[in-house]
Amino acid sequence: MADFAPIISINIFTVEPADFERLANRATEALGEAARLPGFVRLNIFGNALHTKLLLASEWQSEHAWSRTQWDDLIARVLTDLVENSHDHEFELYSHIAP
Repeated sequence: MADFAPIISINIFTVEPADFERLANRATEALGEAARLPGFVRLNIFGNALHTKLLLASEWQSEHAWSRTQWDDLIARVLTDLVENSHDHEFELYSHIAP
């Protein structure tokens, strides 16, 4: 993966329905924080109808830009909260291959 090619970060969290709204709100907090970071393009937050899955899809100008998020305190706290309060967490980086 090229360091300066666009990427998408996908995080999928399996959560209890009772925790869904609170964790979705926490993910929304991260959106405001990420929007100020260099190289950020967008963050979309999705939930399934059963309120058991949260999907965060963030787009970045490059893997380098995405990697800088690990140093952001609020994003780290939000992601820690999501991971600690989920039954399962899947993560993958995807690179752009066609328009």
